[in-house]
This record gives sequence, structure tokens and C-alpha cells, in this order.
Amino acid sequence: MVIDLEVEKLSGMKVLMVDDSPTSLDILGHIMGNWGLDISVVTDGQQAINSALENKPDLILLEVRLPRMNGYKVCEILKQDDRTKAIPVIFVSVLTESDDVVKAFAVGGNDYIKKPFEEKEVLARIGTHLSLKKANSEKEQLIKDLDALSRIDLLTKLSNRIDIIEKLEYESSKFERYSKDFSVILCHVDRFKAINDQHGHATGDYVLKEVADVLSRTARKIDHVARWGGGEFLTVLAETKMLGAILAADKLKEAVESHKFEVGTGPLQVTMSFGVSNYAGSGEQIDGLIKVADEFVSKAKGQGGNCVVSM
Repeated sequence: MVIDLEVEKLSGMKVLMVDDSPTSLDILGHIMGNWGLDISVVTDGQQAINSALENKPDLILLEVRLPRMNGYKVCEILKQDDRTKAIPVIFVSVLTESDDVVKAFAVGGNDYIKKPFEEKEVLARIGTHLSLKKANSEKEQLIKDLDALSRIDLLTKLSNRIDIIEKLEYESSKFERYSKDFSVILCHVDRFKAINDQHGHATGDYVLKEVADVLSRTARKIDHVARWGGGEFLTVLAETKMLGAILAADKLKEAVESHKFEVGTGPLQVTMSFGVSNYAGSGEQIDGLIKVADEFVSKAKGQGGNCVVSM
């Protein structure tokens, strides 16, 4: 049977049974007994809501007739709550009129099993909804993982341009709302093209990874460090005025300069040029903020590199 093939995959999934009938609970527990499910039992409506919020079951088997609060109301409340609305609910009841079934679906129920139970039907319905829940959960996790990957620079494991731009926009909105200053530090590996040309791209990649590590370790925990592209890195300094940003850039410069870069031919001296820009608000665009920092990086390189320019 298809259900037999699904059992192993469903092991460990959480099922909440809500029923005040010991007989019904025993029958359902026996039917699912060999599936390796994590089964919880409550006997009234309010307990069902509390348990669903606390334990986040993968499936709820819900009797309509319950003490304190009927199953319809329980389902309605669960489906209106973002924390529980995705949990599938199968109603189980002795009520067999079509109006009862229609009402179950109207309040958000996913299925309806009539008592007395037919074992094969119960297995098929529970197995189907658990399988769907598992597939949906895996899909949601995959989407989250892909979204996270889309925001990471694969070489350095830092945030990439997409991610850091979102952080810049967040800091910009925070400034407009709370007048919280923020600054950016754009920095570029000095003579990076020469490093690639003379030592090879593998060495260039090594330098970028080492620089990323140095910048990340040196920056404050509240700051965001990202690879901007090529040999460029961008640091967003939250709640930081220009003077604080200049001091932070000096600290980053010294950390890179003093770091030991070891390549096949021996030690490699690596330095960086830094441009510092402070967000002025009043409609300033993020592009303008970065452009100013980029102009300062060019000035720093024009001065021989390994320095910080902020005006």
C-alpha cells in the first residue's frame, strides 16, 4: 500500500488529538500506533489552542463536540493566528449531516472523518495530510535556504550586494524615523589586479577570504560587512557619526595591514584604501552615499593607498 511506504517518512511527526472520549482516543491511538508519531492528547477546546501554540503539531485531529469550546471555534481561532494557521486540521465527529461537514470546511478545516472510524480511511486521510504537511514544510525550508544563499557571497561567506543594500535601506528608514545616524566604509584591496596577475586568481581568492575574515572580526557586532564586488568591501556602521566611522576605518586599515598573508612564495603584504561617508538624510539616496565613499576610495588610492579618506 502507498500508506505503508509513507510510514517511515512520517516517523517523528507531531499529531495533536483533541477529544474528550477515551474510546475514540484509544481507537485513533491504536490505528496510528505503528507509525512512530509523536502524539499528544488534550480533552477540551482551550487546551487544544494552548497545545497548538506551544508545541506546533504537524496535524490536529479535532472533535467537534468538546467541553468549554467546540471544535469549530477552536479551528476558527487557530486559522486566524499566523502561528498556527498552516497546521492542517482534520475534524473527527459523530455528526454526519452535510451541514456539519460544510461548517467544518467553512471554519478552515482540511478534512472530515466520521465516527465510527473505518481504519483504512483514517490511515489514508491522516497519511495524506501528514505527507502534504511534510512536503510543504520541506518546500518552505528550501525557499528559506535559497533566500539565505542568494544573500551570501559564496567566496567570502559575507553578505553580498543584494543583502547589504537592504540593510542600507533599513538604516535609511531608521534615520528618517528616529534620526539615527549611520555611516558607510567602502574599501578596496590595493593593487588587487596586480596580485591576481602576479600570483594567480587562487591567491587573489585567498586574499579576499582573509580580508573578509579580518574585516568581520574587527568590525563591531552591530555593523554589517559585505563584499561589494571584485576587491571591494562595504561596511555599514549603525548609529555612527562621521568621526566614529573614521576611527572605525582606521582600525580596519590597521588590522588588514598587520595581518599575515601567507602565499606559496612567502609573506604577501596586503593593504586597503578606505572611503568614509555619512548619511545626511533629507532625501539623500543610497546611491549617492556609496558614490561619495567610492570617490574617497579613489582619492585614497591616488595618495598611494593604505589610507582613509573622508573629505
